[in-house]
Amino acid sequence: MIKPFFGRTTRIAAAGAVAAMLASGSASALTLTYDGSVVGFKTVNVTEVSNSVNAGAYRMKDTTSMESFIVFCLDLLASVTNNVDYGYKATDTPFSNSEDLSVVGAGGLTGVDRIQRLFDTGYDTALSSKTNSAGFQVALWNAVYDDDWSVANGAGDFYQTASDDGVRDAANDFLSDAFAYTGGQKYKLTFLESTREPTRSQNLVTVSAVPVPAAGLMLLTAFGGLFAARRRKTS
Repeated sequence: MIKPFFGRTTRIAAAGAVAAMLASGSASALTLTYDGSVVGFKTVNVTEVSNSVNAGAYRMKDTTSMESFIVFCLDLLASVTNNVDYGYKATDTPFSNSEDLSVVGAGGLTGVDRIQRLFDTGYDTALSSKTNSAGFQVALWNAVYDDDWSVANGAGDFYQTASDDGVRDAANDFLSDAFAYTGGQKYKLTFLESTREPTRSQNLVTVSAVPVPAAGLMLLTAFGGLFAARRRKTS
């Protein structure tokens, strides 16, 4: 495991930059290096590993473009460390080297569905504090390793066994909101699968905001024009 707060606009811009880079590249191959935590980590104990792990968002930097962007880990059985270059590929069908997130679980949802719901309902506040960042990370691990909506001690196949109860409470709040969500997609997920051999690194996820439809942009532009005209008329 991996051993300055970003505002919402900055987070979306950073994620959008990597999404554009992935879309425009001749291939999805990337070389990334660890670039520090976002708001810090919390130490938690979970069922998938025998030791405590650090939970929270962090940044990875593309060694070609030098763009840094925010990621969360989707893999408890591998690691990312400082001063190491890691090979990755972008994929919409994660992951061929670890957990299969296409399997349909309880409620007819796949792992990808559960992760999507978590970002749609929780990402806006996930980086507001160290506890929220860690709780969101634990909730994502639950989406990968279990198909229920709780990380309470002893609940389901995956749960947080000990340590910071504030993290567990935050994780359960994120999961509860995701479970109840019936709205549309707010974020586009980009999964990053480790290609490092023979020992892979952590598989990751990053997001970018779903673009406003063209009709919506035209409407916003029209409103902006009316507002500007009104200001000129009254000044």
